This record gives sequence, structure tokens and C-alpha cells, in this order.
Amino acid sequence: LDFIKNADQLEIAQITRVASIRKSEVNYDVKASFRVGDTVGIDHKKMDPKRNFRIIKVNNKNIKVQASDVTDGRVGGMFTVSPSLLVKK
Repeated sequence: LDFIKNADQLEIAQITRVASIRKSEVNYDVKASFRVGDTVGIDHKKMDPKRNFRIIKVNNKNIKVQASDVTDGRVGGMFTVSPSLLVKK
């Protein structure tokens, strides 16, 4: 962190580029760990952590899930979610 505090414009640009690449690699690894049919939860403040979802499609950046639990007598809806918010169950 001290290096970043003392870095010049060129070094900061390089740090930003490398950090962006690494972030993409990590996101790809997270996304690659999920498969169609997996049961997952959504880690988000507006979602009940007890709800279960089934992955129905893995897109380039997001994953489409459908609620697999029954609430109020009907199956819940579908959501397109960032892989970083999904938790395997």
C-alpha cells in the first residue's frame, strides 16, 4: 500500500490495469464454479437467506436462477444475479 501512495501517474495506470485483469479472473473463477441445475442461495439484504434457487442458465456476466421453494402456494420468480452474490447449498 505504501508503494501505491508513492506511485506516479504511469505506475497508478499500470496498477489499475493489473487490478482490473485480476478482478476479471476472480469473477470468471467464481462463475465457472456454478453449473445449470445447482441449488444456490442469494446473499443480498433484500433476499431471504433461507430461500433456495436453481440455476437455469449461466450467461457471460450473470447467472439466471429460479426459485425452487414454494411460498404462498406458488413457486417464486426468476432472477438474474451476479455470481458473486450466489452461495452454493
